[in-house]
Amino acid sequence: MDEFEGIHPKIKVVRNLDQDDDDDQVRKRILLSSTELIPDDTNICIPHHQQPVTRILSKMLPEEAQPPPSSYEQVGHVVHVNLKAQHVDYGKIIGSILLDRLQPTTKTVVNKLGEVGGPFRTYQMGLLAGEDDSSFKLGEVGGPFRTYQMGLLAGEDDYFVHVVEHGVSLYFDLRKVYWCTRLEGERTYMLKNEFQPNQIIADAFCGCGAQLIRAASKKGCRIVANDLNPDAVEYCKESARKNGIDVSPANFDVQCGDAREFIMNLGMRMSESSSTTPSSSDTTINASKLPHHLLLNFPLDSPSFLNALRWWPSGEVMDPPPRIHVYTFARGDDERTEAEVAIDMVADGLLPEGGYSIASKFRGDYLNELGCNVEAREIRDAAPGKLVICVSFSASRTLLRRMQGDFFD
Repeated sequence: MDEFEGIHPKIKVVRNLDQDDDDDQVRKRILLSSTELIPDDTNICIPHHQQPVTRILSKMLPEEAQPPPSSYEQVGHVVHVNLKAQHVDYGKIIGSILLDRLQPTTKTVVNKLGEVGGPFRTYQMGLLAGEDDSSFKLGEVGGPFRTYQMGLLAGEDDYFVHVVEHGVSLYFDLRKVYWCTRLEGERTYMLKNEFQPNQIIADAFCGCGAQLIRAASKKGCRIVANDLNPDAVEYCKESARKNGIDVSPANFDVQCGDAREFIMNLGMRMSESSSTTPSSSDTTINASKLPHHLLLNFPLDSPSFLNALRWWPSGEVMDPPPRIHVYTFARGDDERTEAEVAIDMVADGLLPEGGYSIASKFRGDYLNELGCNVEAREIRDAAPGKLVICVSFSASRTLLRRMQGDFFD
């Protein structure tokens, strides 16, 4: 039975025997675990659609390309793989096999050419197989921010995808926005454990808006968000519309700009509104209160944006205080776990200590003394020994006063 190792489990173990037309009895044969009990003249046909992709690739690729690619990610109708050096010369074969095996849900197969980069966190892709629909649904990317460069290997292009996540539809060009399917579990966690119905959710790096659209659709949350990428902003608003969400500024306000200015303005708008009487015609979500949650999901540099919180008002008691969720890369060291390193990075972003060249350590207790109620969770592996950590803390009145230079209780 070694020949069947790794075969799709839906193989029928009970099969009809070939028999003469004159034989009116139905005869069956059982596929046993010992080849000695299966006659040599028995032919068992296993269609390729019942076999794993890796098995097919291992049979089709030459020895120098072994072992074959073992994983891929599907985003809508696009499948992308990360080919290693020994696989690149056989990219067309690999793409064609994936395209054939994963029909009918797959139309395009691409190879990820490099790391996520540029101001919009996009990555380069080379086409392996597929169809052509490279027209931009929401307008061409222009100016100095165009980061995508395509290397055509075979077939035609189609990167505009439709992704359905927990009943919410998302539409975007995979070349022009950052997307990570692996974060679906984290988005679900936030909805179940953090967000409450009708709360205000702010996101400084919203991307195509998967988290926000789910929060607005499932829990009636009001959204105020930002992204530096103009295409991500347009895709976010367009997807919200297609999900039946009111995208007026009073309900789903998404803007394109710098994240630090966005965070500062959240507090400055509240300060301005507290000195004037709000009018009934005011359509800005955060004209009168801070958000219940602020998301900073830019693991490469999120903690550096935390100093913008000093612009938030600290004169009034906020009950409960806004909850800030900071996603960051972290590596453990000889003294600290990855979570402890991430907490220290957040603490340094809020209240620097020790100067530029001296890293402060174990500052979680200090933040808790300021009423921050710090929590840290492991989100996913980014590389060997490198994790994405989410550090959540409360922007307490005492913390904000410390950041503004008030060290007296």
